[in-house]
Amino acid sequence: MAIVRAVTEKRSFVVWYGDIYYELHGLVNDDDEFHEVENRLYENIAEMRIRNVYRFQGPCGDSDCDIIIVSPIELDKEKLKIVEELAQLYRFKGYDGNESEREELSISLHNLVKMWASGCMHMSSPAEAVYVLAKNYGFEIREDVRLNHHYAGNIYYEIKSLNLRLTKWVDYCNDCIDFSTNNNFIEKCTGWRFEDEEP
Repeated sequence: MAIVRAVTEKRSFVVWYGDIYYELHGLVNDDDEFHEVENRLYENIAEMRIRNVYRFQGPCGDSDCDIIIVSPIELDKEKLKIVEELAQLYRFKGYDGNESEREELSISLHNLVKMWASGCMHMSSPAEAVYVLAKNYGFEIREDVRLNHHYAGNIYYEIKSLNLRLTKWVDYCNDCIDFSTNNNFIEKCTGWRFEDEEP
């Protein structure tokens, strides 16, 4: 739940462990219980036991700025290596606590994950990563399908325990048209967003 809340708050595939720590602190009131749960959570993240959640050492050498990627798809070894190389570049550069450098790294990694998870007929977003994580870990999700007679429209997913609604839109698009291969059909496309985001 803490990971889902951090991604929802940041609206990014990339959060810092400090963001998750902060969200967890809001969920567990007892100090002893908090430390026990937090240690277990960090270990599960660090060992990559949570499906589609990946941890990389951040630029400051403290767990607070460990980079956590929450992806709607499984990242293969090649993609993980690219992320590791980019994270290492920032560590090598010499991190001095500059918030703009953290933002720069977050945006770069977010855009990589978005590119890997999207295609010409599918536009991914952190909302999809939240949905996948919530579904994988048994959150109660209510589905509300509102498609027209052409099967275009929106599918709303409400995650009850988070009081959160996600939107999967379905429409027709021509993003995959490639006249050189004679593929000129209009296809059905999908994408994701948080309900309160502009379509």
